[in-house]
Amino acid sequence: MSVDGWDESVGEGTASPQVPSQGGRAGVPPTGEPPEGNVPAQRDGSVLLPPRELPHPDSQLIERMRAGDDSAYEELYRRHADAVRRYARTCCRDGHTADDLTAEVFARMLQAVRGGSGPEYAVRPYLLTSVRRVAAQWIKSARREQLVDDFALFAAQAGRGSEVADDDTLDLGADVHAMHEAEQSMAMQAFRSLPERWQAVLWHTEVEDESPSEVAVLFGLDANGTRVLASRAREGLKQAYLQAHVNASLIDDEECARYADQLGGYARRKLRVRAERGLRKHLEECARCRLAAAQIEEVASGIPAVVPVAVIGWFGAAGYAKALGIIAGGAGVGAAGAAAAASGSS
Repeated sequence: MSVDGWDESVGEGTASPQVPSQGGRAGVPPTGEPPEGNVPAQRDGSVLLPPRELPHPDSQLIERMRAGDDSAYEELYRRHADAVRRYARTCCRDGHTADDLTAEVFARMLQAVRGGSGPEYAVRPYLLTSVRRVAAQWIKSARREQLVDDFALFAAQAGRGSEVADDDTLDLGADVHAMHEAEQSMAMQAFRSLPERWQAVLWHTEVEDESPSEVAVLFGLDANGTRVLASRAREGLKQAYLQAHVNASLIDDEECARYADQLGGYARRKLRVRAERGLRKHLEECARCRLAAAQIEEVASGIPAVVPVAVIGWFGAAGYAKALGIIAGGAGVGAAGAAAAASGSS
């Protein structure tokens, strides 16, 4: 499943804002291994304490949903509904409509999962992307009047943006142009190439800026285990970004391609002396590879600026950053800058 994770076969229909009873089997025990991070029984003085069981990770809850366990669906709803509702509110004129939109998004995810698709790890970005997709469908129905005017304009332009050539996108609105640019970026290509588990931990730690202890419950880990997972994902992103550069180099420059696969080791000071000497000589002569070498070390810092724009798309009048309060500093400036640049160019 991609981060976009959308199952177009799921039908329309508005669900109740409350978690509905889905007619599955409540309380089905989880299958497979126990949750990661369970610890053995410990002694506190002379008292033997029972094992401390961590909450089930999102991935295990998804597996239980596929098996028909309604309690797993309800737990995922409790974990993610507030964030989804806040994002839905940026599209809707009032809170009641945002509740309806949230409920429909969750109901569609349930249908998708039980139909064999849907997310495995990246539940939050899947749901947030679905908000935009469902709201865009509402534009074509009587519910259009319940959505803010800015979103209706965005949805119309985004639909046209998928049909026009790259050279024509400057005629689109700033938000749509920023989304198009982010989608085409090398950083976004690298992000989408990662395993979904890594995409998910990067989303929560880098985009939403949640602490390891907050994110741990979603992965069935403790805070330290989440730090390790996030560190591996960031390293994986750097390598994926490097590979995207390698692929681009292979297309049009054989000399760059010969050295491109060494840039990652060079950035982390792990090349052997002879290899580093040869690469340094190439970098002195090649501005493109010199720039790529510098960007590799900094690519992770671009996640908060690029990923939300490309994955979710709609920022709205209040803005996704303001609504959820999760993008700050340079990331917010990056997204706003992209939109401003597009606006100034149109």
